Amino acid sequence: MPIFSTSGNEQQVERLMFGSLVKMNDKLEPIPDMAEKIEAAPDAKSYTFNLRSNVKFSDGTPLTSSDVRFTLQSAIDKRSGSYWRGRLSKVEGAADFSDQKADSVTGIVTPDAQTVTINLTDPDAAFLVNLCNFSGLGIMPEHVLKDVAPDQLQKHSFALAPTVTAGAFKFVKYQTDQYLELARNDTYWGDPPALDSLFLQILTADVALAQLQTGKIDIMTLAVQDTDKVKTLSNAQLMSVASPSMDFLAVNVQRDYLKDKRIRQAMMYAIDREGILKQIYNGQGEITNSPIFGPAWMGVPEGLNEYKFNPDTAKQLLKDAGWDSSRTLDMVHVPGTKERDTAMQIIQNQWSDVGLKVNIDQVDAAEANRRTIQATDFDLRTTGGGVFRADPGVSGTYMISTTWTPNGGNYGHYANPDIDKLYAQAQGVSNPDDRKALYTQIAKILNDELPWIFLYSPNSSYGVSNNVQGFVPPSYLDNKLWNAETWSVKS
Repeated sequence: MPIFSTSGNEQQVERLMFGSLVKMNDKLEPIPDMAEKIEAAPDAKSYTFNLRSNVKFSDGTPLTSSDVRFTLQSAIDKRSGSYWRGRLSKVEGAADFSDQKADSVTGIVTPDAQTVTINLTDPDAAFLVNLCNFSGLGIMPEHVLKDVAPDQLQKHSFALAPTVTAGAFKFVKYQTDQYLELARNDTYWGDPPALDSLFLQILTADVALAQLQTGKIDIMTLAVQDTDKVKTLSNAQLMSVASPSMDFLAVNVQRDYLKDKRIRQAMMYAIDREGILKQIYNGQGEITNSPIFGPAWMGVPEGLNEYKFNPDTAKQLLKDAGWDSSRTLDMVHVPGTKERDTAMQIIQNQWSDVGLKVNIDQVDAAEANRRTIQATDFDLRTTGGGVFRADPGVSGTYMISTTWTPNGGNYGHYANPDIDKLYAQAQGVSNPDDRKALYTQIAKILNDELPWIFLYSPNSSYGVSNNVQGFVPPSYLDNKLWNAETWSVKS
């Protein structure tokens, strides 16, 4: 169900099934999907979406502005527990509706069946980017779900088996931790997809690579160590582009023993990030020292501490902060790519060298989300993703105090009034030079206080069968299905 997705891998599939107002293209730009036209007010406080007139759900019911309002209100209602609540907190009237002090969100205006206007309490020049981050917020069918209590939506059978959707493909079957099958939706509003179906498998990298080589699969995301292998294949090609995402360690700054920023600074100095990037990622990526490193008009802010590898400085900071070397930190980690798994082991060893003990607690994604999103029961969490390079305002969804989990992406419950104020100011101006100056201030504060341990931004690489036509490699690795409705396969 779209309002509960917490990753791009989930959201890209939901966007294909449900359709969204706006989606993210390969260049990290928000472009219309089910909205035919989008108008932003000059003051960036109002956005109007004109829906395409021929959009229907798979059961034949027309999709209207009422469905959009229902989806947005369901996400805003705190009883639902939606991850999107924080991202939509600036919609006018969101707070009162979320707390059941109002029957509707006043900032969501639907004058007719094809028009939706979203009014914000404060200017937000990055609103469209956030609305399609990671891939686009899918629109849910009001006529199917309107009688489901908000706190029961996530538990409803529709959540894992959506029977009525309006995207290019419709749900067929999901086998937990194995595969997802989609089929062409014959009621789709756009040009009929050339593909009859999509079969998305959850495979280990070595198995996927073997199947790409034998032609059993057509597209896979690549670990760095496998890029050279793909170059040798006669039936597939390597596609690699700069990534907007970042690997980082979220820190629970509410823990008394992690509140002193010198502890977090010591963590940064103790990691040989350049060595890891060179050794594990073959140098394919860049070091990050804040969540702000793009787009072109922003670039990488000047004046940041680069936290060059220096174990002696790390030891001194720990000593100055009175660190208890007998304490063992708990790092919640979902095993994933070989690169990230190996990097975490290196970080564990390098921290141990300066007196920071850490236990890598390997759990599945559901348990990780329970502990770090629902319960905030962790010291550190390894993670990565995001579309930070698309717009610096994206990082605000992870750093401002109103987006504490479970209502947003602020995992560690970091709070700084200056940061809240600066993000609001930066979102309220449209001149790139003015925005850059404000976001540079933000970057310097985050670079000093380190609510996250910033690591690096690895490149996005794909192995693609020569039979596939129309695949355009996106900068954001988990948005590879962004134009799947236009793909075809050579017969």
